[in-house]
Amino acid sequence: MLNLYQLQIFQTVALAGSFSRAAERLYLSQPAVSQHIQTLESDLGVRLFKRGRRGITLTPSGEILTDYAQCLTRLAEETRDAVTRVEKLAQPQQINIGANPEAGIYLLPNWIRTFHQRHPALTISLKTAITPTIIQAINDNEIQIGIVEGDLDDDGTIQWTPLWSEDIVVITPPNHPWGNIDRVDISALAQEPLVVREKGSPTRAWEMQVLSQNNVIPQIIAEFDSPAAIKQAVASGLGVAMLPYFAVAPECNTQQLHAVRFTNTSLSRPINLMWAKGSLANQAVHAFISHLSQEFPHLPLQILADSDKIELLNRLKSTRRGSANSLAANMAS
Repeated sequence: MLNLYQLQIFQTVALAGSFSRAAERLYLSQPAVSQHIQTLESDLGVRLFKRGRRGITLTPSGEILTDYAQCLTRLAEETRDAVTRVEKLAQPQQINIGANPEAGIYLLPNWIRTFHQRHPALTISLKTAITPTIIQAINDNEIQIGIVEGDLDDDGTIQWTPLWSEDIVVITPPNHPWGNIDRVDISALAQEPLVVREKGSPTRAWEMQVLSQNNVIPQIIAEFDSPAAIKQAVASGLGVAMLPYFAVAPECNTQQLHAVRFTNTSLSRPINLMWAKGSLANQAVHAFISHLSQEFPHLPLQILADSDKIELLNRLKSTRRGSANSLAANMAS
C-alpha cells in the first residue's frame, strides 16, 4: 500500500535532484531519505531513480509516479479540505447579504429557506437597500454577498456576475382599460399617471432613461421607496407602475393586479450576484453560492471555480512555506 508521506518525500527528491538537497529541505538525514525511497521502490517493485556520478535522474517509472504522486497528494488535500468544510458548516455562522428591495422581498426568502434546510447551523442576515448602498457595504465588509438589479460598472472594487435577466412589465388594477390586454405600446404610458420609486433610486433612474429614449414624458403621480407600497398604490387605482415580473407574479396570479408587456420593445434588467474579493474563501459564503448554483447552473464555472483557484493558490503558498516543517513533524511522530 502506498504511503502518502513517502510519496511526498519522493516528490521532494525529484524536485531537488539529489538526496542531500532533499534531506536539507525536509530537515531529515540523508540516510533517512534514502531509506524511505528504497522502501517505496521495494513496495512498487521498480527503480524510481538512476544513481550516477552527476546525481540522480528519474527512471521512466519514476516519471510516471511523479504525475500520480501529484494527483494523490492533491486528492489527499482535497479530501482533508472537504471533511473540514463539512465540520465548519456544522458550526453556527452568519452570512450577511444585501439585496435590492425587489430581490430581498420576493427572491431571497425562498432561497434562504431552502438553504437553511441544507445547512441548519448557518443563519443569514438580510439587508435591503439601493445598489450603491449595497456596494459600499460590501467594500466596508459589512456584507459578503449582494443581489442587485441593473447594469454594474466594473470598477474593480467588487466581483459580480449576472444570474439572469428579468422582464419588466407594467402593472395595472384589474378594472383598468388595459386589464383585458396583454400588450400595449410604450408611448401609451404618457397618458397614464405613473407610480415610481423614490428619487436617487437606480431603478427610477433606469425607468426615466427608458421613457426618455422612447420619447415618453411621464406623469408622475406618486413615489414610494418599496415595491410593496407601489403595488398597493396601483391596486387601489392610483396609477400604473413598472416592476420586474417576479415581484408582481403572485398578485397577477390571483388577479389582484394585471401585467402588461410592450408591443414595440422588450424591457428587461439583469439580476446580479456580487461578492467581496476574497470572501469566497469563507466556507459559509461558498456554501450559499453553491446552493444558488442549483438554480443557476452556470455559477460553478464562473464563480466556484474561481474560488477553488484562490483556495489552491493559498494552499500552494502555504505548502511552500510549511512543507518542510510538516514533513519533519510527520517523521518525528
